[in-house]
Formats: sequence, C-alpha cells, structure tokens
Amino acid sequence: RTGLRGNDPVIFFEHRAMLDHAWARRPYPGDDFALPFGKASFTRRGEAITLVTWGAMVHRCEEAAEGISADVIDLRTLMPWDREAVLSSVRRTRRCLVVHEDLGTAGFGAEIAAVVADEAFMDLDAPVSRLTMPDIPSPHNPVLLDWAVPSAGRIRAKIDALMEF
Repeated sequence: RTGLRGNDPVIFFEHRAMLDHAWARRPYPGDDFALPFGKASFTRRGEAITLVTWGAMVHRCEEAAEGISADVIDLRTLMPWDREAVLSSVRRTRRCLVVHEDLGTAGFGAEIAAVVADEAFMDLDAPVSRLTMPDIPSPHNPVLLDWAVPSAGRIRAKIDALMEF
C-alpha cells in the first residue's frame, strides 16, 4: 500500500513461504494500514545479541533465539533499511548476526554487516557475523532448498558461537 500510494517506482517482492504458511499469517490490519518504508519491527527484545533478518528468516530466527535474550529485528524493507534500529540494538547487545536467504557473496547482509562494522565497531564484543545460503544456484526442489537456506538449528549454532566469543 505504501508503494501504491507513493509517487516513486517501487519493486515489491513477497517471499513464497509467506503466501500460505501459518507462521506468516497476521490479523488484518485494516484498509488504512500501510507499512512504513525504512522502519524495522522488533519481533523480540533482549540484551545478549542482535539478529537482523527479513522475510521467512524472521520465523526461523525467533525459533532459534528461544531461551536467549535476543533482539530479533525484522527489517521489512531493504531500501531504505532501518540503520538506526540496527545500530542502536547492536550498541546495546554488543553482538550482531545477520541472517538471510540470499547468497553470502554480494547479498544485502554484507551491506548491513559493513555498516555495523564501520559505525559500531568499538561497541562490539564479537565480530559481526552473517549466516546465508551457500554460494550455489538456488535449488527448486523443496528438500534441497530447505537444506540450502539457514535452518533454525544452524542459526542457533551461530548464535551460540557468537555468545561464547
């Protein structure tokens, strides 16, 4: 709705899993609701680590963060993205993990990691880390695709490694 109501061109991508999975369903917000561009949503608040993600990885990050005091940030939009929400969270938690389904090489998570490293380096207790799909062509087979994208178990293992750093 925000894109339709604006005067600028907008490209809208909706994740395939968000079309019919139960975890992606939300109550209807009403006809007047429009998602603000560049405004992230904290789906969980905590003190030990910041998880930055979007799309279908939000659910997996929430699942992986069970029992951990973690900020889970759903960016919701990538251009613009909510730099201030991410930076303020990282400065408070002192750890950052960026999780997304794109490839590690040239994925948008690299931009987020670069900004965090550049603007919050002195606040970090561990290196900024990313968890992405491996640099392979995206599989079309559902079993292979599920293997390739970050799972809740792999996200949790990365969280645990950063917490021990």
